Amino acid sequence: MRSFRAAVWAHKGAVLVVALGIGSLTWLLLYKLANLTGGLSASELKSVSAPVGWHGIYNQPLDLPLKLLRSVVFYLFPDHGQLLSRLPNAIFGGLSIGAFALLIRSWHSTRTAVLTSLLFATSAWVLHVSRLASFDVQYLWALPTLLLAHLLLQKRGQRILLWYGSILITGLLLYIPGMVWFVALNTYLQRALLKGAWKHFKRGWQRLTYVMAGLIWLPLLLIDLSRPGQLLQWLGLPSHLAPPPTLIKQFVAVPVHLFIRGPRYPDIWLNSLPILDIFTLAVCVIGIYFYARHRQAIRSRLLGMFFCLGVILIGLGGPVALSLLVPVLYMAAATGITYLLREWLSVFPLNPLARGLGIGLISLAVTLSCAYNLRAYFIAWPHNEATKITFRYRL
Repeated sequence: MRSFRAAVWAHKGAVLVVALGIGSLTWLLLYKLANLTGGLSASELKSVSAPVGWHGIYNQPLDLPLKLLRSVVFYLFPDHGQLLSRLPNAIFGGLSIGAFALLIRSWHSTRTAVLTSLLFATSAWVLHVSRLASFDVQYLWALPTLLLAHLLLQKRGQRILLWYGSILITGLLLYIPGMVWFVALNTYLQRALLKGAWKHFKRGWQRLTYVMAGLIWLPLLLIDLSRPGQLLQWLGLPSHLAPPPTLIKQFVAVPVHLFIRGPRYPDIWLNSLPILDIFTLAVCVIGIYFYARHRQAIRSRLLGMFFCLGVILIGLGGPVALSLLVPVLYMAAATGITYLLREWLSVFPLNPLARGLGIGLISLAVTLSCAYNLRAYFIAWPHNEATKITFRYRL
């Protein structure tokens, strides 16, 4: 305990910043969670009424991560209203932002992680998905968590529990429809990392625990896949393919919704505004350009394949949601910010005034972007007539 207090005191500045960040994020996700809209939407009612608890999960185990959390919340508070109905989604939204921040910190720097995490956390799309009682938030959480879980396999020393946790979380991701493709692709591309982790375990019980952490979720999944019609949903595929002209429109709609104008879904979006604001779109394009120039790098190939696979699954019209690809765009935006700052600081390596000016301009742009998205979500969207009509149901 004394060593813990000493460590906290030695890093009191960092601890204070982290505590402030967690507090701000909690406020952001819980502010007017119950009453920002007048009631619930029809899709929220359907999502909340999905069976939870052991019997409900056993009969319908897909979307297990969110159902587990809902089971706990609904068991503790049986007479839950709009606040508690949306609380599990807000928690998953916080986990998504946390995983994204840790991932960007590992890839780039603390400065880039702070700037991009602010963009991601205040993104209108992230706020919509994280504060509605739907299953879409799992897709917001899935890819950052998958990439972070495998990144933890690089840790050495006394962090062996992180290895077990990363394998356990990867297995849990298999219950999200369509995620099996991403888990398989990530496992193949990072197979050397998995082999290295396996060789690190010297004792039999360690290897047995490692295997069990990966297999513990499989029995329930295999039982579910033995039921008629579940295989296609688990794979993220539609039960019936649309006609070719409709399929073409659906595939074209995915990049259009991501880069040009958003979908016309009043329950999760405001009219057809772009998902990315102008600054985030600009740095995202720069990040994509950087990855295209370094397309042989493992991260470039991984993110590129993730994006293409996501476009295919979403375009087919199955259960996979557009939220799956939003974190990938912000990962590219993080690379764009890093690239801009690196180029600027390489021109002025010793001039503190010029360095401060470059960092200040990027910070100002991030601040304006955050303000724009917060206003779009907390002010413009709830006062839109289509939103008022959509959120008219009560529990």
